[in-house]
Amino acid sequence: MPNQKLKRIALTSSLLLALLFSSCNNESEPTTTTDAPISTEPTTELAEPEPVETPLVYPQSAEEIEFLTIAIDAPSRNRDFANVDEFGRVQGFDPDLMADIAAQTGFDVEFVVTNFDGMLDSVAQGEFDAAISELIIPESTPSGIAFTNPYLSVGQVLVVRANDSGVNSPADLPSTSNVGVESASAGEQTAREIVKISSERLVSFGTAADALQGLIDRDVDAVIIDSDDAAQYVNNYYQQLRIAGSEGGGAWIASRQYGIAVAEGNTVLLDTLNRAITQARTDGTVERLGRAWLTSQDRLIAGESLIGTLDREFVVGMVAPNTINMDPSGGPDPVSWELKTNTMSGLVGYTAENELVPILAESLPTVSPDGTQYIFKLRPGLVFPDGSEFTAEDVRFSILRSSSAGSFLVNTFLRDTDIDGFADEDSVEIVDNLTVRINLDEAASHFLSVLATPSFFVVSDECYPLEPAPESICGGIGPYLIQDWQTGEQIRLKANPQWPGTPPAFENIQVRIYADADQMRSSLESGAIDLAWLGLPLADLLELGETAEYKVWEGPAAFKSYLVFEHDSPPWNNPLVRQAAALAVDRNALAEIFQGTRKPLFSPIPNSVPGHIPAEPERDLTEAIRLLNSAGFNDENLLPITLDFTDDGRYSPFESEYATELANQLEETGIFQVTLRGAPYDTFRAQSATCGSGAFLLGWPPSGQPPNYIDPAHWTYYFIFNTASVCSNFEDAGLSAAVAQVEQLNPTDIVTRETRWAEIQDIWSKTYPTLDLTQEIRVALSLEKVNGLEIDAMGILRYETLAKE
Repeated sequence: MPNQKLKRIALTSSLLLALLFSSCNNESEPTTTTDAPISTEPTTELAEPEPVETPLVYPQSAEEIEFLTIAIDAPSRNRDFANVDEFGRVQGFDPDLMADIAAQTGFDVEFVVTNFDGMLDSVAQGEFDAAISELIIPESTPSGIAFTNPYLSVGQVLVVRANDSGVNSPADLPSTSNVGVESASAGEQTAREIVKISSERLVSFGTAADALQGLIDRDVDAVIIDSDDAAQYVNNYYQQLRIAGSEGGGAWIASRQYGIAVAEGNTVLLDTLNRAITQARTDGTVERLGRAWLTSQDRLIAGESLIGTLDREFVVGMVAPNTINMDPSGGPDPVSWELKTNTMSGLVGYTAENELVPILAESLPTVSPDGTQYIFKLRPGLVFPDGSEFTAEDVRFSILRSSSAGSFLVNTFLRDTDIDGFADEDSVEIVDNLTVRINLDEAASHFLSVLATPSFFVVSDECYPLEPAPESICGGIGPYLIQDWQTGEQIRLKANPQWPGTPPAFENIQVRIYADADQMRSSLESGAIDLAWLGLPLADLLELGETAEYKVWEGPAAFKSYLVFEHDSPPWNNPLVRQAAALAVDRNALAEIFQGTRKPLFSPIPNSVPGHIPAEPERDLTEAIRLLNSAGFNDENLLPITLDFTDDGRYSPFESEYATELANQLEETGIFQVTLRGAPYDTFRAQSATCGSGAFLLGWPPSGQPPNYIDPAHWTYYFIFNTASVCSNFEDAGLSAAVAQVEQLNPTDIVTRETRWAEIQDIWSKTYPTLDLTQEIRVALSLEKVNGLEIDAMGILRYETLAKE
């Protein structure tokens, strides 16, 4: 609502005439007011009346000032000072300031839109009480006019990149420097007339923000702009920009002051306005209005820090695609699942130490005797980032939303009575506002691990739409809130006070996105990031990791390499031959090929997954030969085999060396004779998927995907129940029965489940659905000052533990 002391004059007929016949110091389209022909006959000049001198009468006290007419040019040259809205009301910095002055002094004001030219003469002659119209106080005041003290002072300053410490004044600029300015601005005038920048070195931009972006992008070497714009942008982008010179006005190259004009003899009004201006500057009104009307609000693409990372912010670098799907209903990929895990959560989750704990639920669920119903009591009092309350309705909304988006994990487990491939509407039921029931198709004791994945993360039904929203920054109730997301550049996170888990060690996290590893390495070497995470090549890791400036961090394995046997065909249909091959391989020697990024694996389940035991034996060449002899093979009856592998770098740059070492180890028995066949993955997989290979090397999970969930089931079931797809054609009644039994267990009975999984791994070590060889650990490289880095068993970096000195 307009201030009651201020009348924002409407475009009445008289005002419209004034606007039609006044250019307001702006170019305007010519206006035709009639279609009648224009007369070419000479006109008779009217004699000017003799001027009558009428003495002007001014108020003698402030109390006498009740109503003022204020001349204003709207639109002004800078339309943010004064403009006319669609309803004919004057708005902008100057009118709002005058409104504040009117409120302070108790008089009413009325704006009269008039031409800038002649405005001061009109004030001097008493036609208006005052004028406020982007008036710069001149060195020499026009006759009959007095100016108030400045209500606004603006300087022109030199802005340079934050790490350009050698430039502290225009005199420090090298002669070859290109200087950016806002076109037709005071900054351009200052650059030309005071700093003496030649036209060849002057680069004009449409706005101050454009000029600063050009500085960040290294299109220019410095920028000269208004001090208020510079102060705001340097405050917001202090890691990229700085004002050259001393603090405040000491850095100003030139300046201009804005004032209100009154008649020279109107001293009472002048004093009244000066007091009000002093108050408006003191109480922050001028600063507030300046931010609202005059300071650019355009955002910059900041790029990385030029002065190293800040003590209060941890910066993670990763090579990632420009598009990141931040919708929990989206499919698994390492980047998006990591970001979601750090900004959202589900009813249960895993700690950085891989312990399953309740998160949004108060406790682990009550599970029905048949294992198909899970009842959760929810934590009360939690609030989403959008301010809405967390309730059972949000749980139901989120899980069914993921189902309708086609989430494999949701639709595989939840009840689907009509067998349409999507969870039933009543598969998630609201018992009350803080209680929810989840119904499964059948018992699955690893369901709690599945429930901890992003597909089941809970989001606000007031922030997320029903349809997929991959670019949403709503987030959920996670360790961090999403503060800002610049696609393809960075994501800024802030610790979430609503997070029910252990509070994050670092309040501010910035994740910087790189198109390639070279850029990320350069940023780490310059100190612009604290940690190089996803996408750092092994060569860079090995080179930089040996220097004192950096630390190498090892996380759990999230990938395994294994040998598949075709169990329907000889010789692999003989368990003695499979056991002999397992005893012939030297997993430690195989892991060494990968220069520290892989470790030996003696189980189908990686070491970090709860339930793992090293069930498979170390190398025993003597026992391997004995088993082969028992199977009918010896130095007179050799065993030729073919081993297929991918040689296109899908899994690593060492696959050929890896396959060769494996073949050599098998041939050390003196009985295996190995023929190696390398091929690009597409060729290789077409052959192995049609059971055209007797034995072949593969990796799990599929390349580019994280593990679906943290449970032994993820690392084993595919090779027990999808053997036709794998082309192993493995069958073992004892192993299938053991798995069926573990699925009937109560999922909250962790100890019993791990005991049963130990038994399953023991059966595996005798039947070998696959021969597991190595596990690839996750590796990161940080600055030396970093500590507290934790990577979970899904290969996800947990931001809440990150810290640095």
